[in-house]
Amino acid sequence: MQVDNGRLLYEILTRLDKLKSGQAVLLQPFKKDRSISITLSGDSFHIIEQGFEKNEFMVEAKKIRKLLKTLCKREFPHSRKVWLRVLKHEEVAGFPRHHRPPIRVA
Repeated sequence: MQVDNGRLLYEILTRLDKLKSGQAVLLQPFKKDRSISITLSGDSFHIIEQGFEKNEFMVEAKKIRKLLKTLCKREFPHSRKVWLRVLKHEEVAGFPRHHRPPIRVA
């Protein structure tokens, strides 16, 4: 579904509250040339940023809001609408990862 950039953070956090372990939320701009994927793993989130910068993060639930706000501003600076999809466990395993940067703990 497409989400207005002004409501994006609210929609992401709402979806993350309902995620089960192994599922992910995928964010992409209209052209789908960049992405942010957020996977629930236990009690923390694994975030993969592929776009202007390529990073991986492991974040606790308490700190995810601030990091997502920063990532969305960096990856979707001029986007009015962003594609938001909830990926099932099977789709997460098949999601392409073009390169594996070192994981940062935020």
